Formats: sequence, C-alpha cells, structure tokens
Amino acid sequence: MSNLTKLFAVFLFIQIQIALSQSNLIQQLCKRNRYQPLCVSTLNLDPRSKTANLQGLASISIDATTKKTNDTLTYLISVMPSGGVRADFEKYGTCIDQDYGSSVDRYLPGAMANLKAKNYSAAIANLQDVVGASTDCENQFAGSCPLPVTQHNKAVHDIADMTTDIIKTFV
Repeated sequence: MSNLTKLFAVFLFIQIQIALSQSNLIQQLCKRNRYQPLCVSTLNLDPRSKTANLQGLASISIDATTKKTNDTLTYLISVMPSGGVRADFEKYGTCIDQDYGSSVDRYLPGAMANLKAKNYSAAIANLQDVVGASTDCENQFAGSCPLPVTQHNKAVHDIADMTTDIIKTFV
C-alpha cells in the first residue's frame, strides 16, 4: 500500500469516528428528551450538527423552533378570514399578533440571546412562553379550532417543548 493510500485510509477512519461520535452525542442528548424522535430528526437534519457541541445543538434547536414558529405565523396570516365574522378575525388576530408575533419578536430571540449568555433558566422561560403561546392560540378557538391550525399549534408546541428539554440538560 502506498503512503498516499495509507494516509487516505487514516483520514477516512478519522472522519468516520468523528461522524459516529457526533451521532452518539445527538443520541445521548435526545435519549432523555420527551420528544426523542423529533429531537433526533431535527438535529440530524441540520448540517451544522455534524460538528456542533452541546451548546451548538441547543442553538440549532432554537433555530428550528424559530423556523417552525415563523412557518405557523405565515400560515395563520394566509388563512385569516378577510371580512366575514368579527369573532373569527379576533381569534386569528390574537394568534397572529399576541401569540406567534410575541414568540417571533421577543421569546425566541430572547431564548437565543440567553443561551449565548449561558443564562439557561431565562432561555427555558422564553421557550416555555412559546409553548404557552401555541396553547393560547389553540384556546382562542374554544374547542373548535380548524384541524390545520391545530396541527400547526401542536408542531410549534412540541418543538419548543423539545428545545426546552435540550436546554434543561445544561441546568
């Protein structure tokens, strides 16, 4: 075997070991999470997770929560009834302005800032506010929430709660 072939084999071995150890880090982190499959898939989908430490994985999780929350806010804006019944407008408007608007504008940026500052209890509180916002939006419809809205609310609830569990590992 030539020296170049040996060097390539060693390089390949090291790369495989790094990939396996990173996968193991995600598995260990997500094993204690109430949303284990969501945790594993969320972190594995982001290419940054291949080299991230625990703090980086928590940051990736907040980014994923932010994306899901923005997607839900965009969806609610797109389906909000124009004209029509005032009560429907108020339900959607409250979800858009107070619940998801606050999550996107305050809670999630606050969670990221607090994570970076290693103020984990404040980051957890920010994420619990996002969980609460998804529940509050659902409650606006008093048991008659349209199924697509319910599915979006549940998706935000679950990913924000999952992210809370990840950050709780730092406390």
